[in-house]
Amino acid sequence: MSRINRYADFFPQYELEYIVKGSKERTPIKPLQAGQTLPSFHIHKKNIIAASDTLKSVNGSLPITQLLDRPLVLAFHSIHWNGYGTRRLEDLKDIYADIRVMGGQLLVATTEDKKLFDAVTADLQLPFASIWDQHNHIARKAGIYSATDPIWDRISGINEDVPVPAVYVLSPSLKIVYSSVDKWLEGGFSKRDLLSAVYEASQEASHGIAI
Repeated sequence: MSRINRYADFFPQYELEYIVKGSKERTPIKPLQAGQTLPSFHIHKKNIIAASDTLKSVNGSLPITQLLDRPLVLAFHSIHWNGYGTRRLEDLKDIYADIRVMGGQLLVATTEDKKLFDAVTADLQLPFASIWDQHNHIARKAGIYSATDPIWDRISGINEDVPVPAVYVLSPSLKIVYSSVDKWLEGGFSKRDLLSAVYEASQEASHGIAI
């Protein structure tokens, strides 16, 4: 249910007119798709939750493009997706070794800070790199978050300001070679398609083909 109209029955007429006018300014999410390029973003050391070989060189702040020498699987996460969020992490854990064998690397961008993320995922023993996407900065660049198009307008049971689930395979130049966006939290991503995209991007990169 939209927060904008939740108490509409109690507003005077002039306030109703104001609200309707304001709703026209809503900016809907517009997820990036395969073939597009993700705008670059910085990795800040203070936001690193778990480092891997990808993030160990970060001291201060570095653009993500300086850290990539192979395809990157960028997956978004939030504990506020409830059981869906846990399943997403389990699915990523299941294919993490395969991602590396195919020549890729994995980075999870979560809406939680290190203390909270570690607390809720301790039993999962996650092996991959993760960062706190503070203020949904990266999710906003990917088009999967908009403050004026909240997820609770579509999905019941979610009341926090979080992005929709998404997984991307990126080339070192941040071109999207695979995308899976689940606006309605209806299912997971295709592990087979994701791994195929990682392998193909890795082969192209190893042959010096710009992607």
